[in-house]
This record gives sequence, structure tokens and C-alpha cells, in this order.
Amino acid sequence: MPRGTTPILAVDDSLSIREMIVTALAANGYRVTSATNGHEALQRLRAATEPHIVLLDIVMPLMDGIAVVQEIERDPALKTIGHKFVLMSSTVRMSQPDVPHTAGQLAKPFTRQQLVELVEAIEDTL
Repeated sequence: MPRGTTPILAVDDSLSIREMIVTALAANGYRVTSATNGHEALQRLRAATEPHIVLLDIVMPLMDGIAVVQEIERDPALKTIGHKFVLMSSTVRMSQPDVPHTAGQLAKPFTRQQLVELVEAIEDTL
């Protein structure tokens, strides 16, 4: 599969972080959409027919990133699509025992280069 063909969903309650992700990945040819919380992310993923790389903030109001991953694990229709999750948060938060194993992690603050390299590495596994 050629690079940049996997759709990406950026989920973060911070507008500046969502904008940085969209700008950095779009500049590398990716199709990026965004969501402001876990509920919105699940709505978008339920409407998706192809696997997405989901950049998912752990700490958000309404529904956090861990709850999103747990919901997808419980929903057979969502689970079979094969979305790949990258959790984003502080290093301290990601070291907590409740953080599920996912395709990747980005410790905040991260650089555009770190973001692009991780997305490319995950896309190479699809």
C-alpha cells in the first residue's frame, strides 16, 4: 500500500494540537479528519468502512481515549475493521497501568517529525 493512503483521525480536545496534527500529516499527503472527544471519534469510526490510524488523546472531557479503545474492543463490528490506535498524553499518564496496549504512543509534547515517523511506521504494518 503506498504511503499516505491510510485515512487518519486525530482526536484531541486541544484545537492547537488537532491543527498541528492535521497540518503536519496533510503536508505528507495524508487524509486527516479530526474529532474533539471520544464520543465524536466513535461516531466517525462507526461510519468508516476502512481502517484508520487513530491518534487519540488519553485525557479528554466526555469520553477519554482509554474508554474509546475499550468501547471498540467490546464492539465486534468496530473491532473487525482493524483501526490502529496511537495514544497521546504525558509520559507519566502513559506509564499508568490502565493504559491499554495499542499500535503506538506519542508522549506530549511531540514534534511533527515524531508524529510523521510513527504514522509511517504504523502504515507500513497495514
